Amino acid sequence: MGADMIILAYDGSLNGDWVSRYAMRFAAHTGSALSVLHVRDNDVGDAQLHVKLQRLERESQALGVECFTEVLPEEKSVYFTLLRQIPEGTENIVVCGTRVRSRQRRFLTGTISEKLLRTGHFPVLALRVVQPGLLGTPRDLLLPLAGHPRGFESVWPFFRLLLPEVDRLFLLRCLQVGPLRLPHLSMLRREAMRQAGERYLSGIADEIQHRRGGRSFHLDWRIAICDDWVREVLIHASRLKVRMLLLGATERPMGHRLLHGNTLERVLAGTPCDVGIYRSL
Repeated sequence: MGADMIILAYDGSLNGDWVSRYAMRFAAHTGSALSVLHVRDNDVGDAQLHVKLQRLERESQALGVECFTEVLPEEKSVYFTLLRQIPEGTENIVVCGTRVRSRQRRFLTGTISEKLLRTGHFPVLALRVVQPGLLGTPRDLLLPLAGHPRGFESVWPFFRLLLPEVDRLFLLRCLQVGPLRLPHLSMLRREAMRQAGERYLSGIADEIQHRRGGRSFHLDWRIAICDDWVREVLIHASRLKVRMLLLGATERPMGHRLLHGNTLERVLAGTPCDVGIYRSL
C-alpha cells in the first residue's frame, strides 16, 4: 500500500530539480499524489520558479502522477513554515535534498533537511544526488544495516518507493571494533561475530523475500569486521558499483546516531553514488 502523498520540500535549485525526479518516481510507484511545497525565501526569482514548477507538473503528469504545487510565504523561517504545513503521522513521506551550502562544506549539518529528519513528526527521506543522469532510477542499492531491533520494518516505507525498479540489492552488516582491538581479535571471536551477522542478515533477507511480492531482483549480503564504519560502507559502495546508498538516520555505529558528529557528513562527502538518508516513525 502506498503513502497517501509524497511531499517534496522543493528549494528551486538545480539540486532540487534532481531530487524532484526521485519524488515524482516515488509517487508513480506507490500510486500517491505529489505535493510540492516551496517556501519563498528570495533565492529563486518568481519567473524562474514559475517555469520550474510548471516543468514539475508536466513531468508528473507524464508519469501519471497528480501533482499539486504551492508557494508559501515564509513565516519566521523556511523550516518553521514547512513544519506548519506538513501533516504529522505516517500517512505521507517527506522528500528533501542535501547539498553543500556553507564554507564548512557541510551537506546536512544545520540544514533544513537535518531539522526535518530530527523532528520525528513524519517519515523523511533526504537525498544527495551525485548522478543526476539516473533521473531518480538508481536500480542498484546498498543497504547498510546496524542491527536495528525493528529489522527491515524501519526501512520498508522507503525501500518500497524504489522497489519497482530495483535490479540488485546488497545488504551490508559492518561490525565495528576499535582500531587498537581489531588486530588482536581471535579467529574464534571473528567467526562468532560473522555468524551473528549472518543470522541477522538472513532474517532480513527472508523478510524482503516475503515483502517483495512478484518483483524479481538480485539479493545478496556482506559481513565486514572493521575499525571504520564509514570507510567500509564507502569501499563496498565503490566495489559493488551500486548507484544508491540507503542509510537509516537512527542507526548507531559506535554508540552514536548517524545524525551525531561527522559520521553522516563523511558518507555524504565521500560517496561515489546517490545517498538516501531515511527516518521513519
